Amino acid sequence: MPIPALNEYGLLPPGTYDCTLAEIEQHFGQFQRSDRRCILFARLARFLREVAKVEFAVAIVIDGSFVTAKDEPNDIDLVLILSERHDFAAELRPFEYNVVSKKRVLREYGFDIVIDGVGTVALTEHLEFFSRVREHADVSKGLLRVLI
Repeated sequence: MPIPALNEYGLLPPGTYDCTLAEIEQHFGQFQRSDRRCILFARLARFLREVAKVEFAVAIVIDGSFVTAKDEPNDIDLVLILSERHDFAAELRPFEYNVVSKKRVLREYGFDIVIDGVGTVALTEHLEFFSRVREHADVSKGLLRVLI
């Protein structure tokens, strides 16, 4: 399903929408009043290239003001979804650590990230949390998901 049009609040309609990086760029990565969207998109593309190298990464869910109608979004928030076979206690290689370390991702890319396993209660709770709209308690918003 393609990325839908934003609703009257400037948000994605409720749901999780599978999409490609090219679709994200087309909808949210273009110049609008400043180059802020272009900069955020370039960081997201670079991060996704690194995530694609990690065998146990399944998907990335994208949220934050980047996926809204804001001309100059503040941020991108991410949920990195890992395979149910991933051993969270296993030692990571440096390139794997670089995409699952919250501090590293924040420092390198400027993204807040949550990491969950497929099918976990924590994943369900995080997706529900990210679907909330602070300013409108009765409104839910949609999220984007890129499969790795």
